[in-house]
Amino acid sequence: MEHFGARFKRFRDARGWSQEQIGFELNVSKATVSKWESGRAQPRLENLAEIRRLVAEHGMTLDYLIDGVGSARVGEPGDTYQAGVARNAEEVALLTRFRALKPARRKGLIAFLGN
Repeated sequence: MEHFGARFKRFRDARGWSQEQIGFELNVSKATVSKWESGRAQPRLENLAEIRRLVAEHGMTLDYLIDGVGSARVGEPGDTYQAGVARNAEEVALLTRFRALKPARRKGLIAFLGN
C-alpha cells in the first residue's frame, strides 16, 4: 500500500519541483522533505495546514495524501502557475527578498511592476 511520502513525492514530481523548492514553500528543510518521501518521518501537525494549502491549490486533498482517499488530481508538470510558489532558485531568491519587505514596500514594489 502506498504511504503518504510516496503520494507526496508523486505530487512534487508532477509539478517539476525539487525537494528544496517544496521545502521552501512549507518552511521545512530539503532533508525533512526527503524523510517524508522515504517514509522515515511523518509531517508534524503544524506542517499539515501548510501542506493542505499547497496541495489544495493544485486540486489535491490532504485526505488523499494521508489516507489515499479523496481527490488525487495531480496534473502535469507546469500544469498551471500558482502565485507564491517558487519554481526555480531565482524565484526562491525573489520570494525570499519580497517576503522580507515591510508591507508598504511590498505594495510599492507591486505598484512599480504594474500589478
